[in-house]
Amino acid sequence: MSRTASPARRERRSAATRRKLPILSDVAQQAAVSLTTASRALDPDNSHPVSDRTRARVLAAATRLAYRPNPMARALRTRRVPTIAIVVHDVTDPYFAEIVRGATAAASSRGFLTVVCSSDRDPLTELRYVEMLSLSRVSGVIFAGGGLDEAHYRRRMGDYARSIAHYGGAIVALAPRSERWPAEMPDNRAGARLVTQHLLALGHVRIAMISGPATLRTSRERELGYLEVMEGAGADAVVVRADFTTAGGAAAMARLLADRSPSAVFVASDTMALGALAELRRQGLGVPEDVSVAGFDDIPGLEFIHPRLTTVHVPMAELGAAGVQRLMRYLEGDDTSTTTRLHAVELMVRESTGRPRGEDS
Repeated sequence: MSRTASPARRERRSAATRRKLPILSDVAQQAAVSLTTASRALDPDNSHPVSDRTRARVLAAATRLAYRPNPMARALRTRRVPTIAIVVHDVTDPYFAEIVRGATAAASSRGFLTVVCSSDRDPLTELRYVEMLSLSRVSGVIFAGGGLDEAHYRRRMGDYARSIAHYGGAIVALAPRSERWPAEMPDNRAGARLVTQHLLALGHVRIAMISGPATLRTSRERELGYLEVMEGAGADAVVVRADFTTAGGAAAMARLLADRSPSAVFVASDTMALGALAELRRQGLGVPEDVSVAGFDDIPGLEFIHPRLTTVHVPMAELGAAGVQRLMRYLEGDDTSTTTRLHAVELMVRESTGRPRGEDS
């Protein structure tokens, strides 16, 4: 016959469980050091001298007790909370989702909480987010999306960035921006050159590009790589713009087919490329038989698309993790430079590109 514990017994058991959670004084007692010494030994930002032998003894005691420091208590000393915000343009876009995945794992391993702010590519929404983040005193902000070339946006963003720097926070960019912030970003121009050279090598001359908004710096960088190669080959460049969405890619492809007759199309993101492929199917055109299509990013799930998309591989999760690591080095004073580190990209040739019709060997 089973017996149910009384409420009083359950409360005593709960209290006993709570008492088992180790606190800093338990660590100090087991390591035979003062409370102050234990605190300094466990604080990575501590500037007071603690011998290696004492630090090792305190760390060993903390490990045995499964002690975890209170991040909020540390935040009261450093004037910033142990939170990293990741600002993305569209949280449903697989490109940004992969960056968030990598950044969240890296931040968690360092004891930091991550929050994601999706601006829906609206500059005013992004500015409101950054204002709230600066008032909340987050430790850092990572901008996964590119900056906008708008005077009001740049001025307000500069004000908020100075506020974050004033209380000891940091900002890192993962895409091209006008601000002089530490940056970890993919080599957009090199990737665009690789795609365009690949299409030219297949024998295509009428190569069009579906790019993003003109005010977005990521669009401009990928356009530059395309234009450099087209001009070098003496071929006419054709650029149409969309908004980095699937629907935008479909609409841009419809405009291209109505006004031009490209044999190949380079699309500045895989998300737009999916829309472009859908529009080609809707109009009864084969890929790559009638039109070759190539994208950029190599987002997850492309292996389930037919034909499989030729694209530029961007190490998205690694990029997110690199952003967090750069942020941590900045906060710890190990790397306060504002240099840009470019991450290598790779062309992934798949089924969606081939020789133009009539030139098959």
